[in-house]
Amino acid sequence: MCHFTYKIRLKGLVQGVGMRPFIYTLALKLGLKGEVFNDGFGVQIKLNASENTLESFLELLRQDLPPLARIDELKITQENFENFLKFRIVNSQQSPKKSPLLSDFNLCLECKKEFYDVKNPRYLYPFITCTHCGPRFSIINNLPYDRKNTSMRHFVMCEFCQNEYENPLNRRFHAQPISCPNCAIPVFLKDKNGAVLACQNEAFKLCAKFLKEGKIVAIKGLGGFHLMCDAFNENALKALRERKNRPLKPFALMCKDIKEARALAHINQDEANLLTSKVAPIVLLKAKKVPDLIAPNVDKIGIFLAYTPLHLLLFEYFKGVLVATSANLSGESIIYEENSLRQKLGEVFDYYLDYEREIINSSDDSIAQIINGKTMYLRTSRALNPRYLSLDFSKRKKPLLALGAELKNEFVIFYENKLLISPYLGDLKSLDVRERFEKLLGFFKELYDLEFEELLCDKHPHFDYVKDFKKCVLYPISHHYAHFCAAYFEAGFKGEILGFIFDGTGYGNDGRIWGGEILKGDLEKYERIGHFESFKLINGDVKNIRNLALSVIFHYDLKEEATEFLSKIPSIKFRNLEKIYENSTLYTSSLGRIIDAFGSIVFDLTHSSYEAQIGLMCEKFYDKKLNLTYNFSFENGIIDFKEAFLGALKDDKTRAVTGFFNGLANCMFELSEGKKVLVSGGVFQNKTLLELLRKKGLDYFVPLEFPCNDSSIALGQMVHFLKCAKD
Repeated sequence: MCHFTYKIRLKGLVQGVGMRPFIYTLALKLGLKGEVFNDGFGVQIKLNASENTLESFLELLRQDLPPLARIDELKITQENFENFLKFRIVNSQQSPKKSPLLSDFNLCLECKKEFYDVKNPRYLYPFITCTHCGPRFSIINNLPYDRKNTSMRHFVMCEFCQNEYENPLNRRFHAQPISCPNCAIPVFLKDKNGAVLACQNEAFKLCAKFLKEGKIVAIKGLGGFHLMCDAFNENALKALRERKNRPLKPFALMCKDIKEARALAHINQDEANLLTSKVAPIVLLKAKKVPDLIAPNVDKIGIFLAYTPLHLLLFEYFKGVLVATSANLSGESIIYEENSLRQKLGEVFDYYLDYEREIINSSDDSIAQIINGKTMYLRTSRALNPRYLSLDFSKRKKPLLALGAELKNEFVIFYENKLLISPYLGDLKSLDVRERFEKLLGFFKELYDLEFEELLCDKHPHFDYVKDFKKCVLYPISHHYAHFCAAYFEAGFKGEILGFIFDGTGYGNDGRIWGGEILKGDLEKYERIGHFESFKLINGDVKNIRNLALSVIFHYDLKEEATEFLSKIPSIKFRNLEKIYENSTLYTSSLGRIIDAFGSIVFDLTHSSYEAQIGLMCEKFYDKKLNLTYNFSFENGIIDFKEAFLGALKDDKTRAVTGFFNGLANCMFELSEGKKVLVSGGVFQNKTLLELLRKKGLDYFVPLEFPCNDSSIALGQMVHFLKCAKD
C-alpha cells in the first residue's frame, strides 16, 4: 500500500518531445496512479508508489527516453498522500517560464515510413510530423509549448488529427504541428510578383518542371528559404552565380537519399551516419566528380539529405540533385518572410514555393565534418541550437549576457544556473544580421523575463553592436583567450594547459591584430607565451590577398626572390603600395592572414572570393606521400615563417602546400613537448591539418560540439567570467 505521493520534476529538453505520453505508458505498465503535466519549468510527475516501484519507474525512465528528449535535472520530493484514482495527463500548468526550447529536427523514420505508405492517410503529405521530429523553435511564440503558442494556432485540426492529438498512446499526442490532407497547410507556387501558379500537390509538380528547365526557385524550408536549381544544369548554375554575385564560393547540394549522395562524394560510415542523423546537417565531404560550377578549384563539397517531407515530396517529381543555398543577400541573414524574399531577391529567383504556416524564428542549416572518426560542428543552428547547458561551478544569481564576436555571431545567456546558446546569427557588420540579433535576444528576454545589468564583450574598441547596451556594465574579454576558454570548457580540462589559437582576426592586448597565438592558462587566467612573427599590413582589406603577400615579401626582404610575382604589379602601383607599407602602423600575427598571403603566391590570386578559400584549395593540393617540410623556427617566443614563403616563390602548388602544412605540424609538435594541448580558432577547421597533426603524434583536443571558429567566442567569454565571479 502506498502511503506517500512522490513529486518528480524533470528539467531539460522535455517538452514537445513525447515525454508525457511516454511517462503515461510507463505508469500504465507498472500499474501506477498519479498525473503528469508540463509547466514553465519542464515536466512534473506525481506518483503514488512504493519505494521499490518508484526505483523501477526511474530506471525505465532513464533507459528509454523519447528520441529528442534529454533530462538535465531530476528532482524527487516526498509529499502527503493524494488519492489518485488512475494515471492521467493533465493540461499545462502556468508558472514562471524556465523550460528550454527545442530546435527543429529531421523527419523521423516512423513518419518517413508513413509518408511513403500508399495506404497511410498522410501518404506524400508535405507536413507529416510527430513528437519525435519536425518543427519546434521555428514555430514557437511563447511557453509553455502548446499549439496556441505556436504558428499552428491558425490551423484547425480535423477530427482524425484531433483524435491522435488527444490519445496518450499515440506518438502524435500533443504534437503541436500536427495536420493531415484533411486539414492541410496550404502550399503555393508563385511567380516573382506573387501571382499563384499552382496549389498543393500541383505546386510541387510545376516546381519540379521549372527546376528541370533550368529555372531558379526559392523554396521555403523549416527555418527559411533556400535558392534551388538543378545541380547538373550548367545554365542554371551560371545564372545563380551571376545573379547572386557568388563567383567561386561552393554551393551546398541537397540529395534525396544517401545513395544519391554516394554518387557525388566519398562517404565513410561515420559520414553516412551523420548525413542520416536527426540533425541532418550539411556535411563537408571529399568530392568524386561534380560540375566545376558547384565547387570551383576545390575537392570538397557540402551535401545534406532532404530533411523535411516537403523536400521529399519535391524529389518525387524532380529526379536529380539540387543546389540548395540560403536565400539571402551576401553577408545577410537567411530570408524567411515572403515580402522580404520578393523585395531583396526578386531579381535572383524565377519562382518561389511557399506555404501558409508562419516561420517565427529563422534558422540556418547546421554544418559539420568528420574528423578522426568524430563529428565536428562548424555551424550550430537547425537541430542543435538553441542549446541549454547546466553549470556546476557558478554561484551567480543574476542573469548575464555574453555578446560574442562580430563575425559568425552566437550569443550566450546565463540564467537559473544554466547557459542558453543562441542559434548561429552571422556577421554583425550587416544591419540585417544586427536586426536578427536584436529580435532573437528580445524573444529570449521576454520569454524568460530577463534583464541584464552586466554584459561580456570582445576587447575590440570599435565594435558598434556593443554600443547598443549603454546602460549595462561592460566587461571586455580577450578574443583569443575566449577561444581558449570555450575549448577548455568543452574538453573539461583541469589545471594549466597549452593552447594554439590560430585564426584570421582578433584584437590583441597590445592593440595589434592577433591570430597566431600560443597561450598557456586555464579558465581564470592565461599568458601569451608565443606567436607568429608580426608583420605590417598595407591596408585593412583582408580580401586583397596579393597585398598581404606583398606585405610578407617586404617584411622578410624577399623582393629579389619574388621577381616573377612582383612583375605582375604595375610599377607605379608597386611604388605606391611600398610607400603605404612603410608608413603603416597596422600589424598582425594572424596565421589566417599568413595562409592567405601564401595562397596568393602559390595559386596566383589577387583577391579571395570567400572565407577559407585558400585553406580549401590547399587541402586539394596537399600530398601526404611527399616528404617535404618547410622550417618554422621558434625563438624568443616568435615563430619565423620566412622559409615557407621562400618555398612558395619557387615551388609548384603541391610541393609548396605540402611543405607548409608539414612544417606547421612539426612546429606545433615540437612546441607541445609531448604534452596534451588544445587547438582552436578558424584555422583548425581544416581537416587536412587536423589529420596531419594526429599523424605527427600531437596529442590535441579540438572543439567538436561548439565550433572552433568565432561562433563560440560568447561561450568562452561566459565560462571565464562565471569561473572568476565571486557572487
